[in-house]
Amino acid sequence: MVALLRVALVTAYDGTSFRGWADVRDAALRPALERVLGQPIHIEAASRTDAGVHARGQVCAFDVERASMPPDELAQLQYSLNQLLPPELSLRHTALMPSGFDPRSNLGKEYRYALSIGAGARDPLQRLCEWQVPARRGAPAWDEEAAAAAARALEGTHSFGALANTPRGSERKKEIDPVCTLSRVRLHRTGRTRLSVRLTGSRFLYKMARNSVGAIVRVGSGLDRKETR
Repeated sequence: MVALLRVALVTAYDGTSFRGWADVRDAALRPALERVLGQPIHIEAASRTDAGVHARGQVCAFDVERASMPPDELAQLQYSLNQLLPPELSLRHTALMPSGFDPRSNLGKEYRYALSIGAGARDPLQRLCEWQVPARRGAPAWDEEAAAAAARALEGTHSFGALANTPRGSERKKEIDPVCTLSRVRLHRTGRTRLSVRLTGSRFLYKMARNSVGAIVRVGSGLDRKETR
């Protein structure tokens, strides 16, 4: 019987040029791993990211046919991979894990969205890293208190089906449980016109994080207040 080692990687990437996590995996990470290790590699990630989405701590794991991997070899693996990976992708940490480790279920997940709000807030140098929400003529002023309340209302265990998109491809045929638990959804001010939304939970549906932040921004922008008068 061939011995298998379970290896976990913590990756960071600028998602601008990638079409999502599958592209990061198939176009960059897996080819580098297979070149260094000399064997086919199947990679599982904690979560999938969409096109243009960045990651600072995307955890993934794979099995390698090895009897052992001492710390110095693990460090060499990280070094060798970082020499092969494109500048948009970096390997931040490597670790050996128990055989049953599954990054999809053994870890919590956190999504962060950076926002710039209001007239004059748009910064061309930050356009790839934040959602620049323009001030709309005739719309109410940004209501941070209402936006924060909307964020808190998402906390807990609910059906998030209304805030998810229909999966694409073969997953469209799967029956997916819409009930998720978000342990924390909070709005933080990071500057005069800048905010951060953090969503922490055990699992997220397809585009659920993006749509949830869209709902929070809609409330804070006063669009629903204006329509329901």
